[in-house]
Amino acid sequence: MTIENDVLVSENQLTAFSTQILKNIGVPSNDAEIVVKNLIEADLRGVYSHGVVRFPIYVKRILDGGTNPKARMSILRETRTTAVIDGDNGLGHLVGVQAMQLAIEKAAEGDCVFVAVKNSNHFGAAAYYTEMAARHNMIGFSFTIGAINHMTPWGGAEAMLGNNPFSVAFPTREDFPVVLDMACSIAARGKIIVAAKEGKPIPNDWATGPDGLPTTDAVEALKGFVTPLGGPKGYALTLTVGLLSTMLSGAFFGSDVGDLYEETSTAQNSGHLFGVLPVSSFDEIENYLSRMDKAMADMRNAKKATGIERIYLPGEREHLSLLKSRKEGIPLGQALFKELVALGEKHHLSLEKIG
Repeated sequence: MTIENDVLVSENQLTAFSTQILKNIGVPSNDAEIVVKNLIEADLRGVYSHGVVRFPIYVKRILDGGTNPKARMSILRETRTTAVIDGDNGLGHLVGVQAMQLAIEKAAEGDCVFVAVKNSNHFGAAAYYTEMAARHNMIGFSFTIGAINHMTPWGGAEAMLGNNPFSVAFPTREDFPVVLDMACSIAARGKIIVAAKEGKPIPNDWATGPDGLPTTDAVEALKGFVTPLGGPKGYALTLTVGLLSTMLSGAFFGSDVGDLYEETSTAQNSGHLFGVLPVSSFDEIENYLSRMDKAMADMRNAKKATGIERIYLPGEREHLSLLKSRKEGIPLGQALFKELVALGEKHHLSLEKIG
């Protein structure tokens, strides 16, 4: 799915453009490349809510002093199978990659590992980290606290929760893992941000306005509250992911959580939790992969509903989008493209359309 009236840009140019801007504002070259690779992959996969649509606010937070461009992660507490990480208020994508790499390294001898993180920032798409684990034949887990409170406790009238995304990825023999990546709201707030930038309406079950009533106006929705998936069950799931993301590390939760967009000079102390289960600790990898082959075939070969031509596995559509966008270009909304062009002009950089 592409954005209506989109502009196509090349992966290479968008990568070079974004990386140079981060370098210009003080992010070390290698760190900038890690962050931008994460962002661009989200757009390639069609997860536009967690791609470069967020780039301008990350830049602003660095310039305003709310995010540390030269962060250096440190281990506060450690056992053979666990660690607590201080992200030094760095860009969340960088902190997340380093924390998951640590989990994977610790699990190399077959241990199941969890790494908790504090003092981080918004880390983008949760699937990026679980897919790192899946490439090492490990089942990966990632959880994160939202970077802004925009959901009420069930029955409440005050935002005390983010939509707290999480992901689980399963290694497969195919070119992509089976991967769940979801927010605990009906729709990720990033999708509402994309709609607001492009002046598009949203479905009336995504969010309420500040008056608590359902709205199709994306701008009003950003002033109000997102709707939890599944009512009270979604609220409970949101709370659970939030607690997993913060209680083990001391990251902010509830009323302590700041606003990614409004409090740009203040550190957020965002929390994450990463976990890995090495498949080889439970069975021979070939046995596991054969079972996954059968499970995937069962899903794909199930009787299809009227009008349905193909059943997809979680993560499969995103993989197909990645292949298509790598060949044809990354679609960006007109308003976002103009915003990036204006940002580039401040750094004497250009961003060109394809064609």
